Amino acid sequence: MVLITGCSTGIGHDLARRLTLANYTVIATARHPEQLSDLPVALQLPLDVTDPTSVTNATEEVVRRFGGIDILINNAGYAVRGAVEDISIEQVQQMFDVNVYGVMRMIRAVVPHMRQQQAGRVITIGSLAGKLVLPVNGTYSATKFALEALSDALRMELAPFGIQVVLIEPGNIRSNFMATAQANSQEILSDPDSPYHALYQHYLRVMTTMRKKEPGPEIVSRVVQQAIEASKPKARYRVAVPFSQRVVLRLGDATRDTLFKRMFKTGQSAH
Repeated sequence: MVLITGCSTGIGHDLARRLTLANYTVIATARHPEQLSDLPVALQLPLDVTDPTSVTNATEEVVRRFGGIDILINNAGYAVRGAVEDISIEQVQQMFDVNVYGVMRMIRAVVPHMRQQQAGRVITIGSLAGKLVLPVNGTYSATKFALEALSDALRMELAPFGIQVVLIEPGNIRSNFMATAQANSQEILSDPDSPYHALYQHYLRVMTTMRKKEPGPEIVSRVVQQAIEASKPKARYRVAVPFSQRVVLRLGDATRDTLFKRMFKTGQSAH
């Protein structure tokens, strides 16, 4: 029995469909469950990971109907782009509330049931942004860095109870998530009075070029299914990360900074 958060679009939607076709019992959840109507899953439920009552109600409903939860997939996510100075504290809090605290709320609700079963698997959709930070993406990356730490701790803490913990690290994926992130960030990135206006222009150009080659969410769903079916899953699965980005990950800080300064023209004055 698989419980997935954030199934309205993108990876979550594709994953719910894929696992259902693979004969898994899937519970698809979203803040707006009407967006799940086309999914042939065992159960569709409203679930807002920022609302403790919603998390508790959904978890209890699943356990009541199915007797337990074998696999939790933390997929719900939210992003706003902007320079650290430009992005509001409220916007950063919202990202942490969904991307980090939302995962923690799900863990606290679901893990006690897994511990009772002495078995379970927690799979969290992180991001390459949790390992590789670009300018304009620092606060979103901070939420994904946090998931790296939480997953490492949980992997050791939950192992004695037969619960395995996996982190998925996708690169850029073509989905509604990116379009929503762009819409959320539009006011910041288009502000002509921002001291980072020139940087934003370069950032948008670079991202437009990079995203022409983005794969769809199905490439992530395939890897998640592998992580579910592996008897001994890896701690991390990196997916949709092109060779060039894998090389950048191995560079030292100074070399990486030089590369990104050239790419985003941050070594030049904005005037």
